Amino acid sequence: AVVSTQSTGAMAENAEGGTFWVRTLAKGASTAGGVLAAVMGIFVLISFSAKCIAMGIYMVAAGLVVLLLEATMCFLFLDIGKWIDSKSAMIRPWQKMVLYFGMCVPAAVICGSTSSIVGSLGFLVAGMAYMVLTIGPKGQAAPAAASVPYARQMDDIATA
Repeated sequence: AVVSTQSTGAMAENAEGGTFWVRTLAKGASTAGGVLAAVMGIFVLISFSAKCIAMGIYMVAAGLVVLLLEATMCFLFLDIGKWIDSKSAMIRPWQKMVLYFGMCVPAAVICGSTSSIVGSLGFLVAGMAYMVLTIGPKGQAAPAAASVPYARQMDDIATA
């Protein structure tokens, strides 16, 4: 029998550095952000400006894309839902982060109404949830800082 010396938390981490709970929290936050954006997109549709109507359609469509990527079980009755479900596991957290951050910009900038800004915050929340997964628990600078001895760090600070 092989005995593992890793803790349960270490075994639960994936290649991206996030545990099951962090990934689940990111999916939940992204799902809530997508719903918020789609609902706010409906409110943006009720406007007299052509730009805001177009951004309302964009927000509803982009909110559905977020839901399609995060809550695929809602779309399994569609043929494309089954295909997206098989492919969405291959999308890395940093790719989702960039996608969601990019989604939050157009509606807030082009329309500028309160509803479009609040809806764009839904995409921003989704992007920030995946940013936590991308950066990891201690960030990228922690391993580099641990490799430098304490005395050398103090010398660098004193000479700066």
